Amino acid sequence: MRTILVFLFTLLSSIAVAQNGSIKGTLIDAKNATTLVGVNVIIKGANKSTISDGEGKFVITGLAPGTYEVEFSMIGYLPKQVSEVVINANEVTNLDVTLEEQKNTLEEVVITKTRAKAESVKSLLTQQKNNASVSDGISAETIKKTPDRTTSDVLKRISGASVQDNKFVVIRGLNDRYNVAFLNGAPLPSSESDRKAFSFDIFPSNLLDNLVITKTATPDLPSDFAGGVVQINTKSVPDRNFQTLSIGSGFNTITTFQEQRTYQGSGTDWLGYDNGVRAFPSTLPSTEVFNVLTFQEKAELAKTFEYDWGIQSQKFAPNYNFQYSIGRSIKLGEKTLGMIFSVSNTKTNNFNDVERFDYDNPDPTSTLLVSSFKDNNYTQQVLTAGLANVSFKFNENHTVFFKNIYSINSTDLVVERRGQRDVNDTRFLLADVRWFTSNKIYSGQLGGDHTFQNKKIKLSWNAFLSDIQRSIPNLRRNIYSIADPNSSDPTQNSPRAEIAFNNGGPDYGGGMFFSETNEDIKGGKLDLSKKFNLGKDLINEVKIGGMYQTRARDFFARQMQYNALTLGGSFDSSLLSLPNEQIFNVANMGVISPGVNGFTIADFTKFTDAYTAGSDLKAAYVMFDNRYKFIRFVWGVRFEEYTQRINARLTELDFLALEDVQDKLLPSANLILSLSSKQNLRFSYSKTLNRPEFRELAPFGFYDFTNQFFTQGNPDLKPGEITNFDIRYEFYPGKNQLLSVSYFRKNFINPIEIQQQVNNKTITYVNANAAVNSGIELEFRAMLSSLLNFPGLPFLEDITVFSNLAVINSEVDISNLNTANIDTKRPLQGQSPYVVNAGIQYLNNDNGWSVSTNLNRTGNRIAFTESEVRPAIWEKGRTFIDMQISKTIKKKMEIKLNIQNLLAQDLIFYQNNYKNSVRYGTLETLANQIFTGDYHYQDGFNAKEDDVIWRTRFGQSFSLTFTYNF
Repeated sequence: MRTILVFLFTLLSSIAVAQNGSIKGTLIDAKNATTLVGVNVIIKGANKSTISDGEGKFVITGLAPGTYEVEFSMIGYLPKQVSEVVINANEVTNLDVTLEEQKNTLEEVVITKTRAKAESVKSLLTQQKNNASVSDGISAETIKKTPDRTTSDVLKRISGASVQDNKFVVIRGLNDRYNVAFLNGAPLPSSESDRKAFSFDIFPSNLLDNLVITKTATPDLPSDFAGGVVQINTKSVPDRNFQTLSIGSGFNTITTFQEQRTYQGSGTDWLGYDNGVRAFPSTLPSTEVFNVLTFQEKAELAKTFEYDWGIQSQKFAPNYNFQYSIGRSIKLGEKTLGMIFSVSNTKTNNFNDVERFDYDNPDPTSTLLVSSFKDNNYTQQVLTAGLANVSFKFNENHTVFFKNIYSINSTDLVVERRGQRDVNDTRFLLADVRWFTSNKIYSGQLGGDHTFQNKKIKLSWNAFLSDIQRSIPNLRRNIYSIADPNSSDPTQNSPRAEIAFNNGGPDYGGGMFFSETNEDIKGGKLDLSKKFNLGKDLINEVKIGGMYQTRARDFFARQMQYNALTLGGSFDSSLLSLPNEQIFNVANMGVISPGVNGFTIADFTKFTDAYTAGSDLKAAYVMFDNRYKFIRFVWGVRFEEYTQRINARLTELDFLALEDVQDKLLPSANLILSLSSKQNLRFSYSKTLNRPEFRELAPFGFYDFTNQFFTQGNPDLKPGEITNFDIRYEFYPGKNQLLSVSYFRKNFINPIEIQQQVNNKTITYVNANAAVNSGIELEFRAMLSSLLNFPGLPFLEDITVFSNLAVINSEVDISNLNTANIDTKRPLQGQSPYVVNAGIQYLNNDNGWSVSTNLNRTGNRIAFTESEVRPAIWEKGRTFIDMQISKTIKKKMEIKLNIQNLLAQDLIFYQNNYKNSVRYGTLETLANQIFTGDYHYQDGFNAKEDDVIWRTRFGQSFSLTFTYNF
């Protein structure tokens, strides 16, 4: 009972304190940006004080609302007094402060005086300027001032990053397979089944502590990247007690309230998973047992496949989003218990119409149209996510945390396809698919940060576990054909189902595909650093660490298909005229009447439709950080032992047992020259890797109904190796402004690409010989008041303009590949020749208004490389313009209007025929040469000469969200 009373008293006390405000910050050495331990912090007039902890951080709570002066002092440094520090009720004021070293202890000490706003800006500048590697990031303090809702929204604000489909990140124009993502120091699994990528829209932005993209390697970073490392850190101890509710709705101009074609799903689809309605029957035996059954037994089994194949019409409902978050910080003497919980649910509806074409290439100079289809795609995407973070701060030097996130995301797709498989034939095809995919992802980390001030040692540890379950419970496709739509003969102009007779495959209807992927990643990492000085000017830090990670995957698929039953009687062909909702009824299975048969079920599962895979990663590193006056040198080496395994059955007698062991020594070095207090010159060198994913190695093949490609793995893939060089000049004029110019070069060995095969509509993964990417990156971020000197217009201080331009020259050596390309060199698959990000933001915390506009454009790039008989398929670049308008009311409520994809440009994939029939003007020719290196721009889309493979139409999206802070 006494314990309960103490807890209640503590809880009530914490609530009472919450009526006051708090202040927190970091103390930084103005010369070298190292954090300062043991700085005395005194709130004048409030009888409150503290000392900065092992990371240079301080927190003081229980301050009555008002304006204060804060004094900072430490032996060996000039004391500083910061005025105009505003404390608001129930809020945390952030104040980062720089201290100057006291050079002559015999002179009279003069207290430096400054204002809070100026000091915070100066500290941010100092931290940016002194990053060890080429990186860009955004802090919780900055995120709080933006209307961003998800992590993918935040990524759009980071230099050099582009976001595709509002969830996948592209860095320096490289496709997403060259990036790696970490959550709280633990590797994030791929959220996609057939690509090496992560969907960043599953994390709410208000739970982020910071987000950093690192573009150059250091020994303490993972090696498996070439574009960048995306590091996401969620909050541990909340700054204050908070409770937030967010509700929103939205519409799409070509989707909402328009016709939606759908089918009978499960009662839990709104949460993102199927409750078993789509699962295959429990009575279905294994493929081995099924194949020895009699035709009568198979026909009886067909009666247990009770699915509703009907497709109905309704209206698309508006999109919606919901999020509830709560955080508590409870003081227990010197100790602090922090808890953050969040739950969210989002549903997004989309309609797209797609034109699809296929061509024959009888010779390199001509193409012939073979097929033409029109698809209507009806999509429902659901995201349900929960986050639970608990941390315990023993004192300023020791903290442990337990962070968890669980997400379920699903896509429910209905496609109705109409067209001709052969444009020279009168036969007209009507095909449809019902495709539900669900991903369940859990990621948890148990870790701690410990600082031993006397020995200047810092220890960080992290144990992590991720679990991924991906399922396609029942992908159903059916096909009808009309012999001649223009005929007056009912037998010729009526749809008839294309059902196989003792056969199967994507050319026939009645197909069902089931798959399950179960994967887990577990391991741990340890980092230990120690600071020491050699003399007065040589400041050093040595850091060592290690990591162990094991990963295991179990995949299986099952492919079933209805067939006409021809044994023991004759098939009733009149069944082929029945519509979707009737054709596969139980009454039409097996023997219908004496001598008359209906449908049976066949199993077309292949030996390669199942595999197991695993990997083990053991890593160790040593890193040195040496600072001498204006020179900083961060260097070291990372060793990785990586073992990758794939096991699969190829035929009845042949098995694949792949085990690849790789030992790699990976050096890196970063040299930073501080030319002045506002300028840096950086040089960087590193070696990194790009390892193949399990799916890319596995012999499993999958037919994608939407793009009509059959994707096949390649067990002979080798890991790619990348040597990276960077030079970057940085100028920080102040007020969070930046101007930088970078040159980078990446030399690839064995780059992994997606290549078309000779077999019609088959793609796989291959290694090219080598590739070279080199480019220039320009970035600036400035306040409009700095560009336009109008002192009488103070609102210009609230407007920020920013831009990032990367121009990349890419060349890959494909002399080892059999292709239709006459040249042996071309751009790297997935690499854009340029990436442009630009935007303007108005943000005024006093009146609560925020308005931002962002533009993003990525140049044309190869989606699938050429085969021996087919040219490459390119993706045409598109321009995206997004807008956000938000209004904060009394610091309690926020109303936000989002407008996405304002231009709604078509997504076009085309077959490049490399004809120079387009004549450009002088300025266009110059732009082509600068941005693509080709004044003719042969890689561009020529509407007259190039062949459109598919064209997808999109609408603009509008959403309105209300957020209330309790």
